[in-house]
Amino acid sequence: MSCAHYFAQAQGGDGCFAVDASNIVFGRGALLEAGELAKSLGLRRVALFTDPVVRKLPPVQLVTQSLRAAGIDSVCYDEVRIEPSQASFEQASQFYAEGRFDGAISVGGGSVMDTAKAALTYATHKAPFLRYVNRPIGEGVALPGPLPPHIACPTTSGTGSECTGIAVCSVPLFGTGGRHCKTGLAHRALRPRLALIDPVCTET
Repeated sequence: MSCAHYFAQAQGGDGCFAVDASNIVFGRGALLEAGELAKSLGLRRVALFTDPVVRKLPPVQLVTQSLRAAGIDSVCYDEVRIEPSQASFEQASQFYAEGRFDGAISVGGGSVMDTAKAALTYATHKAPFLRYVNRPIGEGVALPGPLPPHIACPTTSGTGSECTGIAVCSVPLFGTGGRHCKTGLAHRALRPRLALIDPVCTET
């Protein structure tokens, strides 16, 4: 690359890089725009992913209120596991697949957003779990197509999951007496279509 003045380009290496900016709505009141923004993406029935603690807090109430005002049907899934596992990803995927949803909204921290990404992945492109998991644990196969729209509403500062195409979980390592390995999925199609970042979430 022309900007790498102090490094020699490796033989056969990539001479280009891509800049792929995330789509973000930031500011007080962003969560109250969830309904109209979901409608603009063509959504009519969404799965709302969160965890049992966040479900009782104002951010979920604000998003639910906004969806209702926009005439969008939503069903809340609050069984997200903090530090997700293969089993919790599979459970969320089953919920999404059976719900006849056309998109997802996640309200919570990195675990919630990652769970929504995984649910969309396996419900849309059905495959054995390890098919899309990164190598060397999984096969590392690229997703064969896009995912339904996902609006991510982070309630924490730091994970950045609302802007990445990565979903992290623990996977059991067979033959190791119950030991697990932390790995996950990585593909640009996993990145949420839109992120709503509302500073009200960090007030408490």
